Amino acid sequence: MEIDRKELKRQAKECIALTDPKFWVVALAYIAMTTGVSWLISLISLVLPSGSSFPAIASTQLFFTLLLNLYTAVVNFGLCLWALWTYRQLDPGVNSLMQGFSVAGRVLLMKLGVFVRILGWCLLGTMGISGPVFFFMAQDLFLGLLAFFFAYIALIVLAVFLALRYALAPYLLADRPDDGPSAAIYRSAGLMRGWKWQLFKLRFSFIGWEAINYLLSAAVLIAFLYYADLLTADAISDPLWRDQAIAVVYSLPSVILSTLVTIPLSLWLLPYRETALAGFYDARLMAASQTTDRPEMPPL
Repeated sequence: MEIDRKELKRQAKECIALTDPKFWVVALAYIAMTTGVSWLISLISLVLPSGSSFPAIASTQLFFTLLLNLYTAVVNFGLCLWALWTYRQLDPGVNSLMQGFSVAGRVLLMKLGVFVRILGWCLLGTMGISGPVFFFMAQDLFLGLLAFFFAYIALIVLAVFLALRYALAPYLLADRPDDGPSAAIYRSAGLMRGWKWQLFKLRFSFIGWEAINYLLSAAVLIAFLYYADLLTADAISDPLWRDQAIAVVYSLPSVILSTLVTIPLSLWLLPYRETALAGFYDARLMAASQTTDRPEMPPL
């Protein structure tokens, strides 16, 4: 059985058009809660005392980066809630982005459980393919490099496969938070059995819109390099060109402008894509309800 992606995306467009407050308000709040907070975290090194030692600065940035990752995981869960409620036409508001904090512990345990499973399988995969790679490397350098390349591709495919396997865990946790994170992970693996390719095609169908954002961001960065006279032949041949280019690309103005230029499209793309993914989850639940051999599913 296949899911009609065009119909699913059409329904997602209709659902986000009916939201109140408008979908772009929620998307703007989400961007402010994630990207905006990330910008504030990046300014920490600028407000530290000038006499601070490097270990103190590094440890402070590491602490806030870890805290940001945990916070972002909870906010992303709130976005999943908003998308799921939007697809079901339950009229969610901006406050739905904050709902994840009421079950923050379970959300983080779910994320940790998924990460450990993906990491563990990838480590086993690495151990399994490292032997042939070293064997070919010992026989011939070219064959070794070729084997390394294919092994690298195989690990990427494995990581994507595992990510798709557990992709529905946030929605399952949202439907039945009292069952705990482990149950959501287990049920996601059951629901995605035989459906990973369908979800991959749905996600990949948004790559054109995402590419536009990447191109807009790249155009801003290229403009900064151009006005810094770093795109001339003489500048590129300079041994220090790489360090100078990195300094320009990661400067605060270029980072802010390269992000701001993507916001207009993101205000539409982010709700559209997330609601379509939530629609895939509901479609998968409906398909599972028509089979006799299935894991226990949360109610619609």
